[in-house]
Amino acid sequence: MNLTRQQRMRLGVLLMLVCLFFTTAVARLIHLQVIKGAEYSEIVCNQSQGKVSIPAARGVIYDRNGTIVADNIVLRSLYAYPTSPGQVQEIAAYLERQFGLERGSAVHKFSLTPRKFRWVRRRLDDTVADQIEASAPPGLYLRKESQRSYRFGRVGRQILGFTDIDNAGRAGIELAYDSILAGQTGVADVYRDGLSRTYRVNESALVPPQPGHSLVLTVDWRLQEIVEEELHNAVEKYNAKSGQAVFMDCYSGDILAIAHFDPNEADPDHPTKLRAISDQFEPGSIFKAFTAAGLIDNGTISYTDSVYCENGLWRMGRRSLRDDKKHEWLNFRSIIELSSNIGTAKCAIQMGGEELFETARRFGIGQKQRVGLPGETSGQLPHPNRWSDYTIAALAMGHGVAVNSLQMATGFAAIANGGELLRPNMVLGRVDDEGYIIDRTEREVIARAMERSSADTLHSILRGVVERGTAEPVNSSAVAIAGKTGTAEIPDLENHTYFKNRFMASFAGYFPADNPLIAGIVVLEEPHPVHYGGWTSGPAFRRIAERYGVLYPDLFSAPERTLAEAEDDSSTTSEVPDLVGHTMATARAEAEERGMKLCANADSGYVVWQYPPADRLVFNGDLVMVAVRSADSTAPGMIDLTGLTIRQALAYLDFLGVSALVEGQGKVVRQSMKPGCRVSENDICKLQCRS
Repeated sequence: MNLTRQQRMRLGVLLMLVCLFFTTAVARLIHLQVIKGAEYSEIVCNQSQGKVSIPAARGVIYDRNGTIVADNIVLRSLYAYPTSPGQVQEIAAYLERQFGLERGSAVHKFSLTPRKFRWVRRRLDDTVADQIEASAPPGLYLRKESQRSYRFGRVGRQILGFTDIDNAGRAGIELAYDSILAGQTGVADVYRDGLSRTYRVNESALVPPQPGHSLVLTVDWRLQEIVEEELHNAVEKYNAKSGQAVFMDCYSGDILAIAHFDPNEADPDHPTKLRAISDQFEPGSIFKAFTAAGLIDNGTISYTDSVYCENGLWRMGRRSLRDDKKHEWLNFRSIIELSSNIGTAKCAIQMGGEELFETARRFGIGQKQRVGLPGETSGQLPHPNRWSDYTIAALAMGHGVAVNSLQMATGFAAIANGGELLRPNMVLGRVDDEGYIIDRTEREVIARAMERSSADTLHSILRGVVERGTAEPVNSSAVAIAGKTGTAEIPDLENHTYFKNRFMASFAGYFPADNPLIAGIVVLEEPHPVHYGGWTSGPAFRRIAERYGVLYPDLFSAPERTLAEAEDDSSTTSEVPDLVGHTMATARAEAEERGMKLCANADSGYVVWQYPPADRLVFNGDLVMVAVRSADSTAPGMIDLTGLTIRQALAYLDFLGVSALVEGQGKVVRQSMKPGCRVSENDICKLQCRS
């Protein structure tokens, strides 16, 4: 076919255009793929890929029994990352519909901006999260987040503290051990489609998250629950403003329970401090236990000495000291049991202010215990430039000194364990990957607060406080308690005096008295109308001890055996029968029937006293002591105490009303009062003991 010249020109132009198009396209491809390839690849990666942080799982917190008390739960959170102004408007309209917001308010409320990350709602309910996941427009995304869960609600929250919205510790253990619990955040790749929707997260993290280490606390959450419940009841029953309590293991320093209760606390779910270590108060008469320790240790006063207590009023120049009751002559034991201010002051003046000050220091007063929680105070133990008689008297009675509850519990634990002041401890250790406790906290002795022989002597006095002194309402048939009451006037700091109608009531002590295991304190702020520590804080302490004994009945039974032996299934126990009122023959037969040995002061007569008391558990073969009144009504006298434990010997001397002076530890090898001799009120029996 012949083409005209005009047609050939048209085809030539068309061919040139086609060649030019393809040449341009190839040149453009070369420009994009070769010259600008790296630059545009980076832009594409930035638009379609990203990096997201992977939160690390926070460590779990256990109590001493392995119970989980702080754990993690996973919830979904909503965030916005719009890529264009159009997406901003679409997201805003959706959020206004979803959350019932005012029209046009979402952009400002959530600060929505193209290519800016913004949180919308954290930790959504699963139902809401599912609904959003099904209907959310491009630019809105859900992200899984971990949230702290406290399985026991408010129980122990003052210890645990809390975490913020980002799961960082903000109070209590969560704050103090945040670096251990938090772990390390990881990083992973994120891929998006053309509509900016996240469609794939790289399964292998660029930087794997490192989960936090779990911790094991010393706290027994069952006792913690009991303490908080009884503290709450005591505050309400005695119309107190608030209450505090601390209980700890006498021999390890482990804190088993620590709490405060304030009905007016702003936010109990987010406690910012633990008042048992942060609040200071004047201890009052519970401090007399430390004064007594110093007096016994220094040999300042003899048990045969009596002190004239001025009939309840002692004038010291322009000042005066008063007792609640009028006392004339009291021996040292009665001074502490009846909490005589005047008698205590006269004894302390005889010892001297410097030695009294050093005694307080040895018991940790005026020093931080370094328990590892934020907000701990050191208290105040001022050293006067000159020791006047009144200054010594005030310190001996617990005035002019400030303490926290933890310090007092630690001091009474020292008395209970034989004189060692231990560092209180809240954390047993952390948990390794195999579930074993590592980095265990070692038992630390801060100081020798008093000699063991002095502590053994003080035990019987503090037991007498409960049996016949100011703490009689604390006496329990279920568990033997020893301790000291306190009823301190609250200082009026503005007028440099004391309020006459506002008191801090307290009871500090330990149990079981014959084999101390747990020491503690209960403090009530301004109870009324009854304000005495023995009638308010003391009964609360007793109920805590009794309920703890129900939890661990074997722990308080059979003191002659170790705990390991008590846990041995081959060991058998029996309840001690009530032998009082029975003839010696009947008592011996009943004891033998239950596999117990009987120790008595006579072979015939009627039983008038026994130790251990009825219904206590003892192991087969253990000793039961009885005091027998003979047929001719002769009162029981001294028996042979050699071979008995200190607890058994002191129990019998307490029954006779005889004071004891103990030297050494273990079992009695010598006694100053001969078996069979008659006893009187002011007698002292010196016991030499050997392990």
